[in-house]
Amino acid sequence: MKYLAVMWVLSVALLTGCTTQTTTNISNFEGSSTVTNKFDETKAAQSRVEAAKLYLQKNSLQRAKFHLDKAASHDDSYPDLYLTLGYYYQLARNENEAKQAFKKALRLDGDNPEYKNAFGQFLCQQGEYEEAFELLNEAINTPTYSNAAQAYVNAGQCKSKQGKSNEAVEYFRQALNLNKKMPAALIELAEYEFQQQRYGRTVQYIERYKEEARHTPRSIWLALRAEHKRGNLDAVASYALLLQNMYPDSEETILFLDSKQQWQ
Repeated sequence: MKYLAVMWVLSVALLTGCTTQTTTNISNFEGSSTVTNKFDETKAAQSRVEAAKLYLQKNSLQRAKFHLDKAASHDDSYPDLYLTLGYYYQLARNENEAKQAFKKALRLDGDNPEYKNAFGQFLCQQGEYEEAFELLNEAINTPTYSNAAQAYVNAGQCKSKQGKSNEAVEYFRQALNLNKKMPAALIELAEYEFQQQRYGRTVQYIERYKEEARHTPRSIWLALRAEHKRGNLDAVASYALLLQNMYPDSEETILFLDSKQQWQ
């Protein structure tokens, strides 16, 4: 689950172009080769960081780290370098280094809501809820933040982790208010409706989810169980086949096969 969460945030970051922009007054370059070199080095670092993000999306950690090291050699004060290092260390399961990287990103650019969102999500995963919510709410309340829907989802997942499902669902609904097609919010609301034994609404959310994203083991397994509760055995059989064909080695498939008779 941690891996999927990091991948989702990273994907959104790439789509929304969250990289730190370097603003430079061209007059500063006149008669100063030092400033010109600094500008070029920052651009080179930015290009390397973007390459690293693409490799992280493919879970190619070694190639990602190569580009991040190159970025640091160009400009080790480039804030987005440390955001991406935070993602890298999360995927490498090195929580201490991830925490330090996120902290450094915020030290370099303390007003950046994307950095607050990413670090808040990380802290929640580590069980540091108070600081996590402080950062996530700061990101949410930044008027110009284009990725606030993801911050709402992260906050909702954090509340869920604390067992506060009623508070969590409000965050997920706020995320959908900002982005009605957001898969992460749709699947969380489907899960909530299932827990509330509202199986028809569970299926409705999953139908909306699969219009926006590829089915995952979680979404198929949730749909299968909801349809079983509704007595729709044809749908159960269809989802069972889909689960086994798409994800034969998943935990959900193993659970299904271990209890196959109860679904018939």
